[in-house]
Amino acid sequence: MGRAEPTNARVVLVTGASAGIGYETALAFARRGDRVGATARRADRLKQLVSAATGLPGEIQPYMADVRSADDLQRVVADMVERWGRLDVLVANAGLGQRGSIVDSAWDDLEVVLRTNIDGVLHSVRAAVPAMRRSGGGHIVTISSVVSLAPGPYSAVYAASKAALNTLARTLRVELAPDHIWVTNILVGQTHSEFAQARRGRPGRVAGKLPTMSAEFVARRIVEESGCRHRTVTLRWLDRLINLSGLYLPWLMDRIMERVYRTS
Repeated sequence: MGRAEPTNARVVLVTGASAGIGYETALAFARRGDRVGATARRADRLKQLVSAATGLPGEIQPYMADVRSADDLQRVVADMVERWGRLDVLVANAGLGQRGSIVDSAWDDLEVVLRTNIDGVLHSVRAAVPAMRRSGGGHIVTISSVVSLAPGPYSAVYAASKAALNTLARTLRVELAPDHIWVTNILVGQTHSEFAQARRGRPGRVAGKLPTMSAEFVARRIVEESGCRHRTVTLRWLDRLINLSGLYLPWLMDRIMERVYRTS
């Protein structure tokens, strides 16, 4: 006899679910009782994710997929709709960092960051929205960063990719409103995960003295926001202060970030 589906269960797509925020977000939705399609490029990590979800009220269906491939995302969404009949939530989480000089960094590093962080979100949205329209609506959660408003030297390409995401989220919210699809953009600060070590260029944390959030905390907030109608969300007061300073005191933030990166 199959498991009973909670009456408020949703069908959720989480990209970049191999580690960190994406991994914990997929589990958090499954704890809620949702049916989750989780994408990643690493089969071993997807296997671990499915194992970790054993016994939870919801379920996780793993998909080997690269968000840089439009065909991969179309395939994933088509299978989810065939399997569960609809798509309610997209968490466009897959992202990659980069640290290094704009001029001197390897072009391959810059290109893969731009293609993952911008093209990957576009491919995810373009695959998900038609399914959401057929379902009568949905919710898209994009994962941006506080550095999109307070960029530092040697992180320009990553910051620019997240600034582009801020614009995409804002315009998508207006474009998709007639389809009853809401868009929430979450600006995440420093989080304890594998993100910094996987960064292209020079890996490792930059602002070592700043406190980090846990990936589990960020995941819980993502699940909460997927049920709300907030436009832009920043998770901590410290990150809100950084955002405000980046917007209204850019000269001060530039000096602070220059010192942070010079000594890191």
